[in-house]
Amino acid sequence: MLTVILVMLAIALVLALFLAVFFAPGWAGVIAGIIFFLSLAMAIFFAMQKQTKLYREKHLSRTNLALNFLYEITGILLAIAFAGLLGRYIVEIATDQISNGSIKLLAGIIIGLLAGIGVGILVTRAWGKLIKTAAEG
Repeated sequence: MLTVILVMLAIALVLALFLAVFFAPGWAGVIAGIIFFLSLAMAIFFAMQKQTKLYREKHLSRTNLALNFLYEITGILLAIAFAGLLGRYIVEIATDQISNGSIKLLAGIIIGLLAGIGVGILVTRAWGKLIKTAAEG
């Protein structure tokens, strides 16, 4: 139930952000910050749920639980930072020649989303291999 509420709240805030960009630009930064922190809180919440479930099923020690949680949160923060930096750089290059503001905004959003998805996939694969290697060694 809490998961559904969090997802609905996130969707509502994203819609509010799109509306705020056009009708109340001063509030867009505030709403974007709220969305960012809500997304981060949801990621931490779901990572904690996942690790707690593994802790109960596999009877891991509390030290392993803490380390697994730390690894997962580090991977999430790494993905967020890398996606933000790379996405901003790619969007800046790709939209440099576009003069129409609306098209530039739409192209920037789409390119940023694609860059974020790509980085997410790459970080997930690389982080998964790193975690397997660390667990085996």
